[in-house]
Amino acid sequence: MQINGATRGRLITVGLAPAAALAAWGIERSLGADLVLKDGTSVGAGNVVLAAVIASVAAWFVVRWIERHSSRRRAVWAFVGSTGLAVSGIGPSWLADVATALLLFGLHFVSAVVVITGFMRTLPVPDCVPVSET
Repeated sequence: MQINGATRGRLITVGLAPAAALAAWGIERSLGADLVLKDGTSVGAGNVVLAAVIASVAAWFVVRWIERHSSRRRAVWAFVGSTGLAVSGIGPSWLADVATALLLFGLHFVSAVVVITGFMRTLPVPDCVPVSET
């Protein structure tokens, strides 16, 4: 079975998103941050990886839908992806104190940058239509 370039790029993105989030989590932890929610639940490496994998796979489904239903794929994906990042900030802001919420949002941001740019690269560039000279 051969994998085309877009699928390969998307598989790489799904792998890189949790890796980047885990690296960011490790940096936050090495700086002494304890990612503990208001209910006492600690956010561990497994939580970070699982959330990033779920989010990136869900984003892949969204990209596939956009690819099939939009003529402005890159613009639509940029809007949907950035909106998804904004919405993802709701959870940390409700479930954690201010400092922890900012750190958690940082993890969301790192994952989102990888997913949005990674999937953007797999979408075809629209053809340029030359302007007619009159």
